[in-house]
This record gives sequence, structure tokens and C-alpha cells, in this order.
Amino acid sequence: METEGAATVTMRNNTDTPKAIIHKKFGSTACYKVEEVHEPPQNGCPQLAIMQKGPCLYRCTLQLPEVTVISGTFKKKKDAEQSAAELALEKVCLFSFL
Repeated sequence: METEGAATVTMRNNTDTPKAIIHKKFGSTACYKVEEVHEPPQNGCPQLAIMQKGPCLYRCTLQLPEVTVISGTFKKKKDAEQSAAELALEKVCLFSFL
């Protein structure tokens, strides 16, 4: 007894992240440097003897052979890296080649 099953075809979603595109185009020449940016507490009282820590944010500097870009500040390191990669792609105009 032979059964016919529906052939399942899975197509890979070809939406690479900006960081993945940078890695494909530049490889190990792309250098990400993530730094912590400490914000002062917004509800802090100047007379308070206990030091309060503000939120820790991250900023990423991406160095490529042609350009260096600095991202904005983000709560997650990954978001800062993706933002820097996106800015670099805009500067290098790689979006037009995708």
C-alpha cells in the first residue's frame, strides 16, 4: 500500500540582521567595541548620603576598514551592536546591493 504525502518545502527566510551582513562582507576586519554608559539616577536626591546607581546602558563603536560608527545608547549590548551595524551599512551603502 503506497501513501502519498504532501511534500513539505521549507523556505529559509532571507532576512539577515545588519550584524550578519557586516560579518559576511567584512569578516574579521569588523571590530565591535561595546562600552557601558552609566546614567545618573532620575529620582535621586542630592542630599541623600547613599549613592544610587542609575540604569546601565551600552554604546557600541564599530570599526570597519572604510568607516567608524558609534551607536546610540541601549539597554542591551546586542541592540547597541545591531544599531552600529545598521549605521555602518547606511554609510557604506550596502543596503542597495542586497
